[in-house]
Amino acid sequence: MLINISITQTLSILLMFAFAPMATAASILHLDVEVWGEDGALFAGYCQTPGVAGCDLDGLFAELGLPEDNLPIEAASGKLIFIADFQDLSGGDFKTKNPGFRSVQSALLPNELLSYRALGHLRYWDTMQSAWVQAPEYVQIALYGGLEALDGLATDYAACAGQLLCFDADNFNTESATVFSGDGISGSPELVVDLTNQSGILHTHLSFFLENRQGETGGPTGAYLIEMQLLSNARAIPSTPFLILFNAGLDSRQLSEAISALVATNNTNPPIVTLPDNLVNSLSILGDVDLDGDVDRMDVALILLAEQNREVVQADNIMFDVDGDGLINRQDAHHAKSLCNLRLCRIPEAGQIDPVMQVAVFDSNTGQLALNDVQINTLHYQAVLQQTGENLFTLQTHDSARTRYTLPAKYNAHSGLLEIPALSVENRYFRVILRNIGNFTFQLETIEEIEN
Repeated sequence: MLINISITQTLSILLMFAFAPMATAASILHLDVEVWGEDGALFAGYCQTPGVAGCDLDGLFAELGLPEDNLPIEAASGKLIFIADFQDLSGGDFKTKNPGFRSVQSALLPNELLSYRALGHLRYWDTMQSAWVQAPEYVQIALYGGLEALDGLATDYAACAGQLLCFDADNFNTESATVFSGDGISGSPELVVDLTNQSGILHTHLSFFLENRQGETGGPTGAYLIEMQLLSNARAIPSTPFLILFNAGLDSRQLSEAISALVATNNTNPPIVTLPDNLVNSLSILGDVDLDGDVDRMDVALILLAEQNREVVQADNIMFDVDGDGLINRQDAHHAKSLCNLRLCRIPEAGQIDPVMQVAVFDSNTGQLALNDVQINTLHYQAVLQQTGENLFTLQTHDSARTRYTLPAKYNAHSGLLEIPALSVENRYFRVILRNIGNFTFQLETIEEIEN
């Protein structure tokens, strides 16, 4: 598409893309994203391993002159902010491999597949306005290095450290990219970051480029803000979304101003809130935060998510304060776990996959086939089919999928085929194809057991 712009506009754009590196640029320190899992939930936080590059939160804020007790958390959303610099030594003026993504030993499962999901739109710190605004239409950030999972997968238990499914280098391609712009996300919004090793350790750096819409590197001086979250093939709940702030030529004072505009001055530890005892006593079961009549892994995961979001105890979330100390924190999650006598409270070992983490499960007692993620074109759904005859299943319910899987079931509306890559049936797994024969009914076409 041709766009007509004036000579003045053209010169202005060229000047902004041709700026020289500033000698007074801010520190090249950065913050890496540390990842860990607890039960069925994935978490992302600041790396604070002593002596490791990308983990010196205190050093970065001392360099920028920010208050020590003022964590880099966006006031409006409560999202964590990770900081990187396009002009770091290794990346040149418009490229950086920071932040990295890392996990310490046993923080994740062996061969756990970590992916990212791009969210929101690109924001820009305009030094002239001293304000965060939507990024100019001619600039974008491109993220390269994420892997696109192919249809092939490994099912060898020895090679997969005891897991049902895992991936190797032959299962990916690297041709895809994710693009963040003021208009939103384009390209591939979800790509694989990496696999953990046999000890659950991961340390990966992708490549971020500041560029124009033609893919030429460069951009106006300022700071840029993108949003993403992380997903795992072994956990049902993704991480809370977080922000990455890229410095593009600002000095320390200017960068500090840009960060301070995002960060509230009161986002330190929340105040302790005392609520009436009758609110606590009104709960049917202590620790049952989702009010489904039991205390299980989902309750523990929800408490951990509330703690990560720094939720303050209020009347509508009093059930999250399990120990009654007026705070929502990890002690509440551990207390809830101690109250749970269900299997789903145990942390999964390698090879254990709970039904909520599986893309498809068939219950032979009820005849229900639960599909947790069905992809139709670009949309994802969850559905339940009921067995109504020999090799026949009828659609009972469907809704938008809450969880995305690396290898979802796929339905082709033209052929009427529903392909399920891994159907769990009483601890055995099958590749299954169903055909839509009309009237919301599907007939079994093929079934092939996945050998261990």
